[in-house]
Formats: sequence, structure tokens, C-alpha cells
Amino acid sequence: MIAYDTSGKSYSLTETKLGGGEGKLYSVDNNPGLYAKIFKPEKRTKGREAKILEWENMYSGNILNRNFCGQIVVPQKCLYAQTNSQNTQTFVGYLMEKQINFRTLKATYVSKDFNYMQKVWTARNLCILTNRVHSLERDVVIGDYNADNIAIFPNTSTAKFIDVDSFLLVINRYGKRVLCPCTVGIPEFMAPEISRRLKKEKSDLESVDQGPDNPIFNKYTDLYSMAYHVFALLMNGCSPYASMANMEELSQHPSWNVSSIDIDQFHAAEKGEFVFARHFLFKKAPDYAPKYSILSKKLQKLFERAFIDGAKNPAARPESLEFYDALTEYLDSLEDRKCGHYMPSNYTGSCEWCRINNLQY
Repeated sequence: MIAYDTSGKSYSLTETKLGGGEGKLYSVDNNPGLYAKIFKPEKRTKGREAKILEWENMYSGNILNRNFCGQIVVPQKCLYAQTNSQNTQTFVGYLMEKQINFRTLKATYVSKDFNYMQKVWTARNLCILTNRVHSLERDVVIGDYNADNIAIFPNTSTAKFIDVDSFLLVINRYGKRVLCPCTVGIPEFMAPEISRRLKKEKSDLESVDQGPDNPIFNKYTDLYSMAYHVFALLMNGCSPYASMANMEELSQHPSWNVSSIDIDQFHAAEKGEFVFARHFLFKKAPDYAPKYSILSKKLQKLFERAFIDGAKNPAARPESLEFYDALTEYLDSLEDRKCGHYMPSNYTGSCEWCRINNLQY
């Protein structure tokens, strides 16, 4: 395949086996450091083209500094293909920096070859990553803060966003603010107010009525997703709203049974039912998660703001740098126990990681 950038420069592309629901990745002949993402025909919209062009302008105009581009794999060049019938070009995709030797954030949650200290370090990196996006002097929101869209590099425990074309942008067109929305998302990682709004408007992410002043995703939905990922990293991949039936309590109430206990995580998220910090009748935190008390008091308060207070008031969610500071203190408190696991030095109980490894399912 031959594609062209906005200056008319041509690129010879070769299809790879990599890709997703929106398109495929192509290698760029004579440039092993680049990939081309080529969208499926139905995804080659004017709105997506405008968004990629805005990224290209920010990249080429030195609006994005080296630190930003080091952690966010931005679209560098908008790509077009020549049509056969006329001497015109149609938008097809974009060029981006190639990434290798990484694992996804979701795989990192429970990775056995990543120790607890590395996971805390990775969580700090997510906070830096989120802050870089929110610190831009442009309206940019992550939106689809998906654990599969974040690359973790094992040698350094650093993180990168790798699927940036889904980010939400507000751009200036002829003096007017225009929304380039994020139209994809994984319900598990999305703030509860998003699902409430979609239910109320009987809509979905692609067709919901939104504009530059009322986007479906915003800074606070990003902060929810970030807190979710930080929690999962620190708590053995556990969702903040995961729970299981408390059989000890149930045994004392013969009229109740397991099937009558609502452990649906989406219902819990909408109601702010964070079982790690508050007691809910007949429910408890999953056994595969470490005890909540291994976390510092500062981290516990931040998670409670994110998942309890934030369920009613999104603005109550902690900023990325608040989490960063708390994680830095927590990282400094970790010590290597004789069993080979890292635990906080002030935690007097037995090793939670040994307990979890000995669970029988």
C-alpha cells in the first residue's frame, strides 16, 4: 500500500498481523521506527481526520515537549491514499512511533515477574502520564483510559499511552470551539456518571448528544479511571468494586442465600459501594485481594474520595499529583521481607502475598 502525508511525501506500507477493532497496523518500508495505523473504511470520518490533523499540528509545531512525546505515542503525520477514479486523496490513517518489548497494563496487574515495588512504581508512572495530558495548554482528555491501551515497559516500569487517536480534543475551527469526541470505551474502566448519562439519554458513546461544553468524557472521568488502575496495581488486579458473598454473615440469616446478594460491580460503582472501606451486609472484599490495611492511610483516603465521594461528586476525586505524592511515600515504606515479598515496614501482620499465593480455588 502507498500512502501520502499532507506535504505529498509517499510511504510504502506493508500490512502486519497487528490491529484492533478500528484498523490495522502497517510497517513503514525503510523506516523501522514507525508504524502506520490504517483505519477501516467506515472509521475514516471527517471528525477523525480533523483530530489527527490537530495532533500533527501540535507535534510539528513544538507544542508537545520531549517529555510528553516520550510517554504518549502521538499521531505524527495524517495519511491519505490516492483514489483510482480521480486525482484526489482520501484520509486513511496516520504515522506513529513504533513500540516494542512491552506488556499491557492489564497484564501487569497480576504479573508474577513484577514485584510489588515495581507495581507501585508503575502506578506512580500512571499519575505522571495523566498529569502530562491534563497539563497541556489545549483541551485534551484521555477518555478511553483502557488498560489495554497502556504499554508498560518491564525494564523501567514506565508507562506509555499507545492508542492516542481515541483521545478527546477540543479544537479551534474558524474561531469556534469544535469537539473531536472519544467514541469508544470499556465499561469496566469508565466513571459511573458516564453509564448514568447514557442510560438517561438512551444512547451510546458514538451517538450521545455532546459538544465542547458538555463532553461525555472529561478530566474527572480520567481521574476515576486512573484511580481504578492504581488500585488494581496495588491490590492484585482487584477492581475497587469487586466483592463476594460473606458466608459467615449469611449463615446467621437463614432467609437469605448467595443468589440474593448483589455483587454486580457496575451497580456498586454507581452507588459508591466501596467494600474495602465500608461494611455492606452480606458482602466482603475478595480473598485474592490483599487486606486494605496494607495501604497507607493517605492512600486509603484518596481511594475513598475517588470511589465513594466521587460517585456522587466527580470533582471530589483526587488529582493525579495527589496520588503521585502518596504513592511516593508508600514506595519509600516498602521493605523486602524474608519470604521475598515487599510489604510496608509498619505493617505488623503476616505477608499478604504469601497468603494469596496459598489460596486454594
